[in-house]
Parts: sequence; structure tokens; C-alpha cells
Amino acid sequence: MSKYNIIRSCLILAILGGVVSLIYYGYTPSLAPPASSYKLQDITIQVGEQQRNYSLYIPQKLREQAPMVFMLHRSMQTVADIRESSGYQFELLAEQHGFVLVYPQGYKNHWNDCRKIASYAARTENIDDLGFIDTIRQHLHERLHTDLNKTFIAGYSNGGQLGFRFALERPQSVAAIAAIAANLPSADNLDCIESGSAVPVLIMNGTEDPVNPYYGGQVSLFSFGFEFGDRGKVKSAVSTAEYFAHLAGYNGSPSEIKHFKNTLAGDPTSSHYYAWRERGRAEVILYTINEGGHVIPQPSYRAPRLLGRTSIELNGPEEIWAFFARQLAKQP
Repeated sequence: MSKYNIIRSCLILAILGGVVSLIYYGYTPSLAPPASSYKLQDITIQVGEQQRNYSLYIPQKLREQAPMVFMLHRSMQTVADIRESSGYQFELLAEQHGFVLVYPQGYKNHWNDCRKIASYAARTENIDDLGFIDTIRQHLHERLHTDLNKTFIAGYSNGGQLGFRFALERPQSVAAIAAIAANLPSADNLDCIESGSAVPVLIMNGTEDPVNPYYGGQVSLFSFGFEFGDRGKVKSAVSTAEYFAHLAGYNGSPSEIKHFKNTLAGDPTSSHYYAWRERGRAEVILYTINEGGHVIPQPSYRAPRLLGRTSIELNGPEEIWAFFARQLAKQP
């Protein structure tokens, strides 16, 4: 065989190997939406000089002065993507508990969060995402008589980072936030004005997240040695939780530790949480998914392998709603 043919054969094998790896690590089976999803409404609103879009889910039995739960997608996702990657669990919970569910769409599929080093358009163009969420809140209050004091924000990755921005800069606008696969930016990467006011915060992170490092450091793409865009550095998950706990006035160790018993075959993950809870103070809770990846823990959707393992024992959306519901119970 000639040298040329050997090189060509090697290139073909390398390409085929890459294709097979891409299929193996990037493939995910599609998940059909629940039958009730026909209720989803796609809405366009004006925010300053821009038209922005969001999708609205109104349950069949809407509570009076209903809470609003915003579910924010990660980088490069759409509303359809976040619905599927959360296993449509928030829609099922909305039906069970009567809250309004909102899926906002990010500007060019991203959110303008607190990370100083970021190259996506929402950040470089300084898009007013806080104003976008506030405008939706007002519209829903006027249309559905929702309670503005019962605004909850849950976000995945970049969406969780926008949740942190609300917690830091506009804590009075939210009753609580929940961030999945997200840590606070490090001090040299933080570009938000810290209000110093406490708000209830839930954090839910995997120890083997290939994008958002559980133990802190550079946000990178699947630990292959190159940057995912460039998001700069983040604190560890524990330091992030401790930051919000200190804001709430806690000085010591968490008041509660719970380990979940994983009884499901085929799930290599295990989970536990640390919680800071005390009467009169904002609740802060950190869920750690041992061996978990850059995913939303839930039992229905299987994320691509390149994002890491998904816990199916821990239903993240259920835990998040339980956390939000506890904050409702504390309101007058």
C-alpha cells in the first residue's frame, strides 16, 4: 500500500471514529411532551426597543393570586430544549400545585448574567434580562392576577447564573431562586452590584460536571482543555452556598444534612444536601449529586453522555418546588 493510501485510510478511520464518538456521546433519545402541553402559549412582548419571547403554561386549576415560576434555559438552548431537558416535570408540578409556569427565551439563546468574562451577545450587548423578567411579571399580574411577591426563578447553567443576578442585584423582586449546574463567579469575574440583602437560595450541582466545576475554577468544555466560549472562573458550589448563608446571617455549619438512599438499579449517582434553616432567616440549601454531571436531575429525560451522568433517584424539579413552597408557607 502506498504512503498516500495509508494516510488516506488513517484519515477515514479517524473521521469515522469521531463520528461514532459524536453519536455515542451526543445522542439522546427524544422525550414526548405530556398531553397537557397543548396549553402552552407563545407570547411576544416589547421590552425597551426589543421584542422578546416567552412561553406560558397555565394549569387547569390556577390558584388565586397564583405564584409564578420562571424556568430559565442554559446557554444555546431554546424553550423547547429546556422543557425536554427538565423532563417536563415543571409542567406536571404546575398542574398539581396551581402555579403559573413561564419559560422565557434568552437573547440569541443566552442570558446576561454576572460573569464579567463572557463572549455571547446577551452579555456583550448588555441585554436587559432583569427588565425582561420584570416586564413578564407585571403582564401576568395584570392578566392573571398573579402575586408579584410570589415570584420564583429556577435556572439551569446560564439560566442559573441569571438567577444569581436576581439574588445579588434585585433580591426584592423574587421570593426565592434555584440554580442548577451553576456556581457564583469568582471575585475577579463578578460584574454585578451586590445588594447585601438575603434571599432564599437553592443550589443543585453535580461533582463531575464537565462544564461548571463543582470545586470551583475555570468554566470549560467537558474538561478537554479548551474554553467553552470563555466564561471565566467560578467559586466552588460549597463557597457559593456559604456566601448566601452568610448574607442570611448564618455563622456556623449547616443546621441539617440529609443523604438520599439510591435504590434504583443503573443509577451510579448518590445525593445529599446541606441546609441552613432558622426561623426568621432566608433558607439556603445545597444539593450535591455525587458523580452527577451538567444536567437537571430527574427521572424522565436522558441527557447526552457528554454532559455527564443524570441522577434519576433525585427529582430536581420536585425538590425545587418543595423549596419554593416552603417559602410560600412563610409569607403572611
